[in-house]
Amino acid sequence: MVSYLDFALFALLGIGAGTMAGMLGIGGGMIIVPGLFYLFSLMDLPSYSLMHLAAGSAMCIMIFTSASSTFSHHLRGDVQWGIFGRIIAAIGVGVVVGNLLSNRLDTHWLEVIFGAFLLAVSVKILLDWKPAFEETTTPPMWIFALVGTLIGFKSGILGIGGGAISVPFLLYCGLPMSKASGTSASFTLPIAIVGTLSFLLFSQGYTDISWATGYIYWPAVALVAPFTVIGAPIGTKLSHSISPQQLRRIFGLLLVVIGLRMFGGGIQFLA
Repeated sequence: MVSYLDFALFALLGIGAGTMAGMLGIGGGMIIVPGLFYLFSLMDLPSYSLMHLAAGSAMCIMIFTSASSTFSHHLRGDVQWGIFGRIIAAIGVGVVVGNLLSNRLDTHWLEVIFGAFLLAVSVKILLDWKPAFEETTTPPMWIFALVGTLIGFKSGILGIGGGAISVPFLLYCGLPMSKASGTSASFTLPIAIVGTLSFLLFSQGYTDISWATGYIYWPAVALVAPFTVIGAPIGTKLSHSISPQQLRRIFGLLLVVIGLRMFGGGIQFLA
């Protein structure tokens, strides 16, 4: 049974994730997935499926947030649809493969993998590492296929967008940062749609959880998604009053804390 407190916590998570996305120009998956994981554990949902439910629900939430983001980037002319067409089939395959593997991993292994990913991203953010490419490069199709599969696989197994891989790759292809970010955002909508369908169809029959279909927990989707939209403009306004260096430091340290907790918690259960 979903309590009023649960509904309130989902709403707060949505506002928090949306605010962070607005402040930092990122997708909210790195906040939503661990947030849902901890909220689901407080709700006493089955422990064997906590990370699966968090990743599946986050994928479904991303449909709404990424549709708005993609449309916004398209209006500004920042989406390179030619590159989108070259890579999207491989991304779809990668999402399905990643999701199939995710469904077969114990939830604590997913916790460890997600924690390690957050720690790696936090190091990149805190060190302010940016790839520098001097020449425009047009990779052959097999590179698009390989990178697209990797982007989709990472998204399918973790329930998040692919920006950590796709943005550096698009910069390597010679796109300026605005077009790299916009084109990367366009990848997220098909990732979210294919990922949601995968979590619905390949959930190994775990459909006995109230308010859930497969690994999609509908109260979380219904509340977190709209509140991310409310939080995004709040974060955008805050971003103008805080320096980029401070924002980067705050977010990087937040990811360190979340990553260590998830990594350590998963290792503890697996030991």
